[in-house]
Amino acid sequence: MSKASRDSARAVIQARFRDSVDRDVSGLAAQSCQERGLLAPDGTPAQALCLGSHLPVTHLIWAGFQPDWAEVVYVYDGSRTEQTRYLNAKLHLTVTLAAAGDEATPGVRAALLEAQRALHTLWLIWAGYQATTTDALAHAVTEFEDVR
Repeated sequence: MSKASRDSARAVIQARFRDSVDRDVSGLAAQSCQERGLLAPDGTPAQALCLGSHLPVTHLIWAGFQPDWAEVVYVYDGSRTEQTRYLNAKLHLTVTLAAAGDEATPGVRAALLEAQRALHTLWLIWAGYQATTTDALAHAVTEFEDVR
């Protein structure tokens, strides 16, 4: 397999990743805040801070994300479990951030770290699954061969 073939397949997979796996959880976060009666430190209902938070929260999680191919292997089972974990971690971050009044508290930093870890794990599984299930993208994974 050529390096150009590998790099081309990887570019296709990387380009599809975010749109394929990320979802707006701000409505669910607002509902959770309302049900739990959460307030920001200044007394603002946390649910109000959740609404419209999709882009800023997504940016926090994805800001430092770099696709790493070193650990990507062929995956046959799909990525539903990992996507669920990522979205749950994103939901938890959104709620925690709103309840903290959008301040970077230790709880917010811990929730952000967990969401970033979940994103990394999702990447490994999702990318591997894409390469496994699409012949044209199989060259993205070098699990069994050397790249020249």
